[in-house]
Amino acid sequence: MKRLIGGLFAAFALVTGATIYIAHRSWDGLVDRRYSEAGANEFAEREAEARAGFTASFPDRYRAGENRFRAVLSTSSGPLRGARVTLDAMRIGGPRDDRSFSLQEEAPGAYAADVFLPLPGQWTFSLAVDTDQLHARRRWTAVALPSDAAGVLRGAGGGQEVLLSITPWPPIAMREVDFTVSLPGYAGKASPYVDLSMAGMEMGRNRVDLSRGADGRYRGTGVIVRCPSGRHDWEATVTAPGAGKAVFHFAVAD
Repeated sequence: MKRLIGGLFAAFALVTGATIYIAHRSWDGLVDRRYSEAGANEFAEREAEARAGFTASFPDRYRAGENRFRAVLSTSSGPLRGARVTLDAMRIGGPRDDRSFSLQEEAPGAYAADVFLPLPGQWTFSLAVDTDQLHARRRWTAVALPSDAAGVLRGAGGGQEVLLSITPWPPIAMREVDFTVSLPGYAGKASPYVDLSMAGMEMGRNRVDLSRGADGRYRGTGVIVRCPSGRHDWEATVTAPGAGKAVFHFAVAD
């Protein structure tokens, strides 16, 4: 028994010594050089921003669904022209709903894009501004409020105004959903239909056929499947034969 206990202690001491030796040989200290370099680069960028007199203003209120994001950028020389501007939106709950948007210059120093946030709640935004002489970053958090659209989406395709109503709102995956389409002035003989899809993901054909009611609106029922990846953002493409198509973005609840 004494020999067994002694052997166990010897093995434990050998393992402990080997662990300490390996840790000592591989330890580079408490400071990660990559963090140091990143911090130095960030300080250098902030100093360059200050020298250029860079300023940025952008919206401080957001809602789930479509948002028109507009950033106004300037330096001490005036509106910032010809910049490459990107907005990243990251949800606190996880990366599956993260997305990136390229902003286009619509006026001197004004950059804008339609930004779709699939779910309400807290989001982290990162704005990257790049020119040959300036690299600026802004990062902030904001709460996207629940959509006030009440499930009524408005759009147009080929000059035809399209109103799409979805019930319940927000729609729930794997449950029956009612779709109602209004087409003011539509003179086509064929009934419109709705195709449900997800950008960048093959979800199979999912078409909702609509029939005309006595009030002139078109109605149909369909089911939105649950995406295996956990994504919530969907597209509904309303096709009015002979008049055009309108694409609507919405989010599905779990």
